[in-house]
Amino acid sequence: MRTLKTEVAIIGAGAAGIPAAIEAAQAGAKVDVFEYSDHAGGACNGGNGVFAVESRMQKQKQFTYTREQILRYWMEYTHNNVDARLVSEFINRSADTVDWLTGYGVDLCDLIAYYPGAYYVWHFRRDGSPFITDLLLPVSEQAGAVYHYNTRVNRLTMRDGVCTGFVAEDEQGEYRVEAGAVIIASGGTGKRADFVYQETGWMLGKDITVFPGMLYEDPAKAPKLGVELAWEAGAQHTKLMIDSFASIPDPNFGPGGVPAQLPWFRQPQNICVNLHGERFIDEAEMRNGAFMGNAIAIQKQSTAFMIFTQSMRDRYDNVGMDYEMGNVHFMDNLTADEYLEMNWKRGNRDIMVYDTLEELCDGMGIDRRLIETVREYNDNICANRGDPIFHKDYRYLTPIEGGKYYVAKFRRHAYGVMGGLRINYRAEVQDVNCDSIPGLYAAGNDANSIYTDTYPFVLSGNTSSFAINTGRIAGQEAAKWVKSRCIRL
Repeated sequence: MRTLKTEVAIIGAGAAGIPAAIEAAQAGAKVDVFEYSDHAGGACNGGNGVFAVESRMQKQKQFTYTREQILRYWMEYTHNNVDARLVSEFINRSADTVDWLTGYGVDLCDLIAYYPGAYYVWHFRRDGSPFITDLLLPVSEQAGAVYHYNTRVNRLTMRDGVCTGFVAEDEQGEYRVEAGAVIIASGGTGKRADFVYQETGWMLGKDITVFPGMLYEDPAKAPKLGVELAWEAGAQHTKLMIDSFASIPDPNFGPGGVPAQLPWFRQPQNICVNLHGERFIDEAEMRNGAFMGNAIAIQKQSTAFMIFTQSMRDRYDNVGMDYEMGNVHFMDNLTADEYLEMNWKRGNRDIMVYDTLEELCDGMGIDRRLIETVREYNDNICANRGDPIFHKDYRYLTPIEGGKYYVAKFRRHAYGVMGGLRINYRAEVQDVNCDSIPGLYAAGNDANSIYTDTYPFVLSGNTSSFAINTGRIAGQEAAKWVKSRCIRL
């Protein structure tokens, strides 16, 4: 069998693997990166920006968030069910990583909060500027990292409890990679619907909608997941978390889960119902796509509908909306009505306009109980300006009556799937006894088990930031490990 010898072997060339390669190579280690696809970048090319606290940009804009404040919020959000030391390390390093990225030419132009009340921690990449991974890849290559594409990793090799490399496979067949340290940065488990269903009970592409091309078409031919490789080597299992939110199904996906032209469907004044024609939540929760996605997921067929009237649309267009799309730059040149016309011409019926509620029910497959639900909702507003069921803020109580009725179907939609491996604050993979597996590190979505069950949109930019920050940590620590054991080629 062929043999390739290196000091740090990285599985995955995405938002975690490339930063790991930079740090390890710049620390003087020989680095080889192994990627299943034919290119680097991963699923999102580093994302649209990164979370950070106490950055220069925040200070310049006079945002006074502190690392202590965000850590305390984070641990309350997760009920202390995650590793506080790892979260603290991530937060503490985040501002430095913003400087690190901008130093390599990443154009972070603005601070964004995903919704009203969220923190301005998302350092957003200028629309049209180079992708983060496109800028970082040549930096890693200049530092000496070598990339091996179209390569799958079949199993880790262990000797006396220490990870010493893995068996890889390319077009020439299997070969052995002998390494002083291995970093798993393969991007999580979201491409394997069968694996996610086995671990969570949710079937991607059926129970939860996904991006086109997100899933492996034939799991039997797919590479082994980084999580599976580590589990076989004795790593501790952590629960998988589906990074999801409320969204109009593709091809109508957009910022905030709706097309950029149609932010009307995110407004708290609307009424939201399930297939039974009944309200199931305070519609103001639409501001947080993750929370709304959770609520939709437990409805019949994991489906909901957001409805408003022509008079409400007129108000949105002429006076303004309570929940704006923010500075997320995904707009194109179509007007709202041009978008609706295009959508209908392509045969999509997830966004429709009807003259009556009866027509709406029949057209969208909603029980006619909706008519009584609307009557009850309107009566409560007129009688006492209140919502005795969900206590929606009176500012958002608008009768659903008269004119045309706009409706959009919502499902729970997945960005990806995170977790499976437990790491400590040094990015060392932990075994079932919470001890580190020597020589084995993980970063990015494979190791992202710091949110419990719901992504924190209140702290947006988090997934990419965790990948980049833990990738940097893993690269630094792997290089230290190799040096401490005098593993040199």
